[in-house]
Amino acid sequence: MNLRLLPSLAVAASALLALKVLGLVLGADVSSVAPVLHAVAQETAADADSAGGAMEPEGAADAAAAPDMPPAIPDSLEIGGSAAERAVLESLGKRRDTLNQQEDQLDLREKLLQATEERIQKRVNELKSLEQRIEGQVEEKRKQEEGEIAALVTMYENMKPKDAARIFDRLDLSVMLRVVRQMKPRKMADILGRMSPETAERLTVAIANSAGQDNTAAPMSPELPKIQPN
Repeated sequence: MNLRLLPSLAVAASALLALKVLGLVLGADVSSVAPVLHAVAQETAADADSAGGAMEPEGAADAAAAPDMPPAIPDSLEIGGSAAERAVLESLGKRRDTLNQQEDQLDLREKLLQATEERIQKRVNELKSLEQRIEGQVEEKRKQEEGEIAALVTMYENMKPKDAARIFDRLDLSVMLRVVRQMKPRKMADILGRMSPETAERLTVAIANSAGQDNTAAPMSPELPKIQPN
């Protein structure tokens, strides 16, 4: 029932109640008032029917028109949301961009570090290879010098002591010391006995000083040979 009919019904009920009270007061028969009550009831029903009929098309029209209209969207569900939601989304987007940039920077640093490590390792390998080549050349040079000294030793041992002594008097002390270390003690004693006293003395001191430093030196005679005049 429509709420608009309530006032009409209230007025009709009040009128009927007033007529009943009036009949009781006047002492008239209720039957004499019945036509009036019936007329009022019919009028009230007619008003209700007319009001209901007038309202029904409007409700039907609203019901027919309702499907054509989209439902109302709350403000919180509108596209883009509220200003606070948009601000939060914008902040999250900026944070995501910042994290992506930091990730890209970390990837770049990792690649740079890897490239640097590869260059360092390559340089280390080159230095190791160079060191090995240098050590090989040094060893080859040492063997060559040892071979040359061995050849000199053989030559001086096969010479006459007097001739070898004259050459030793003019040799550099370091060269003479290397030759003497590899010579046989008896051969060296004969040569040393015919060398000049000054050269023989310098050679003797050098041999004594290097005896404790070089354990690989050839064994010398336990007794130094006596210096004899030429």
